[in-house]
Amino acid sequence: MMDGKIAFFALCAVSITSIIICAPSHAFKQEDVDKLLTTKQCAFCDLRKAELAEKSLSGARLSGALLSGANLSNADLSTSNLRNAAFAQAKLSGANLSGADISRAGLSGAQASNTNFSGAKLVGADLSKANLTGADLTNADLTNADLYGANLSWAKLRGANLSGARWTDGFRCKDESEGECEKEAPRTPAGGTF
Repeated sequence: MMDGKIAFFALCAVSITSIIICAPSHAFKQEDVDKLLTTKQCAFCDLRKAELAEKSLSGARLSGALLSGANLSNADLSTSNLRNAAFAQAKLSGANLSGADISRAGLSGAQASNTNFSGAKLVGADLSKANLTGADLTNADLTNADLYGANLSWAKLRGANLSGARWTDGFRCKDESEGECEKEAPRTPAGGTF
């Protein structure tokens, strides 16, 4: 009976592995890429893994778009509407997102070294585990943003609003934190001890 169960679980594991390996990888829709490049308007488009490096997309409307894994290195997305867009694992190094509205966007694990976010609105954005080395976040609004595990080495934060942001170490920034995270004291559970 035990050998039968082991054989059954082994067969299931092989079947599941085969399905995962053989499943098509999700990638962008060419018609969505064409629409974006032609009109700069592509809200809720599927642009996952799209090759958009060095494209001039200033003022684009990409709210709710799927850009996970896309290559946007050195692209110009200044003043764009990127609200609620998904940029997980996207390549944004050297991109210009100055003045863009990136509120509630998911940038978890994004590669955004030397990216220009100056004056950008990143309210409630998920930047956890993002590489923001050398990024320019001058005067950016990071209210309630999640920066847990992000790399902020050499990042410029002068004038950035960090009110309520979750800092790289998991602590919350106090309200009215500007330019640097003034951390809140850790909360103690009922009873006063950990």
